[in-house]
Formats: sequence, structure tokens, C-alpha cells
Amino acid sequence: MEKLKPRAIIFDLGSTLIEYEVISWDDLSAMCAESTRTFLKKRGFAVPDDEAFHEAFEAAKAPFREEASRTFVEWTVPQVARRLLKSLEIEEADGLVEAMFKAYYKPVDEHLYVYEDTVPTLKKLKKAIPTIGLISNTVFPEEAHLGELKRFGIEPFLDFTVFSSTFGLRKPHPEIFALAANLAGVAPKECVYIGDRYMEDIEGPSQLGMPAILRQKEGREYPDEMPLATRRISTLAELSEHIEF
Repeated sequence: MEKLKPRAIIFDLGSTLIEYEVISWDDLSAMCAESTRTFLKKRGFAVPDDEAFHEAFEAAKAPFREEASRTFVEWTVPQVARRLLKSLEIEEADGLVEAMFKAYYKPVDEHLYVYEDTVPTLKKLKKAIPTIGLISNTVFPEEAHLGELKRFGIEPFLDFTVFSSTFGLRKPHPEIFALAANLAGVAPKECVYIGDRYMEDIEGPSQLGMPAILRQKEGREYPDEMPLATRRISTLAELSEHIEF
């Protein structure tokens, strides 16, 4: 297969540059809910026991998640926190939602890590590719991720970032890829997108004619009908097999 010669490379974040799924998202969500419950309890608010609180948190998420699955309109944890407070009849005082999010996100922050080949690969790419960007589906405010990009030494290699929680739409919606191409200053066909999910990261950019490479994640389910011609890697270091740099 002939190597690609893009003018811009755009990365996914989770399970591509940084690993967030060290434990299952269901287990992590339960830990996040409990961290939030403990925070509210310490603040003196009357809250249900851990199981009931987790159920209330999931119930507050449900309408947002259902809409996102239909329309690709993104939801955020602070939105859920506001709905949760209302259901628990807790007044939303100044700064409470922001503080709740910090408590919620603490288990995520404690478990994530950067891949060993992330920064070395970015260093090599930066010398050869004019523009490097990022698109991330996330229900977390982008400030959390910007802090992680600094923490792991990724920020200096990125010319732009697009987070669905800020943009309002999530992958595979074509508008988020069109925005990234505009930020890169090139046509979609002159970009290469790299991510770990087939629908979001391969089918999404392909709608605009943007070439894509699938970073296959162990344990992730992929469609049986995935074309054999789909470019695939297991590690970022393998990008040199598909991209001229």
C-alpha cells in the first residue's frame, strides 16, 4: 500500500495518544459517582447511599446520552451535575457544579497514562508534517484535557485542538472534521486522521474524503464488515509504515 503524504495529521485523544480505559468505563463511572457523592456529603448536603446515588447519576445522564446517540449533539458532565442537583433538591450555589466536576473527574485523572511512543512519534512527525491537530469526543470540559496535554508533554506538538464538549457535536458528525481541516488550512483530502474507533474515526472522516488510519485497541470490538483496505496500526510507532515522514 502506497504511503500517504499529508499536509496535516489529526489525532484522536483517548486510546490513541493517552489511555483512559485502564478499567472499564462502567466501573470508572461508578467510582466517579462515588467520589462526587463523598464530596457532596462532606459539604453537608443530604445525599442517598452509594447505590441510589449512582442510579440517580445514571438517570440524569440518560436523556443526554440518548440524544447524543441520535443527533451527535454532545453532552457534558456539568450538564448532568445540574440535572442531578435538581433531582436531589439541592440548590445550585455558585461554584458547586465546577467543584462537583473536579470530584467526579478525580478517579479518571488518577488512572490515565500516556503511551510510551506518543511523544517520540509526535517529535518525528513535527519535523516533517506542517500541521498536527487533535479532535476528541469528550463529555468533560476541555480544560481538563488541556491540562493533561501539558502534563504529558503533548501540547507543544499540537497546532490546534477540537473538543466535542466545546464544539457541541461529536464524531462521526462531518462538521467536526470539516472544522479541523479549516483550522489546519488544508482540504480534508490533504489530512490524515488517526483514531481507535471505526465509526467515529474511520467512517467519520471518510465522509469528507479524509484518509484515516485505525489504531486497533486490544479488546475493542470492530465490525466484521470492516474493509480489508482499512489502514491499521497497533502502536503509533507503526505510523511510519503508512505515512511518509
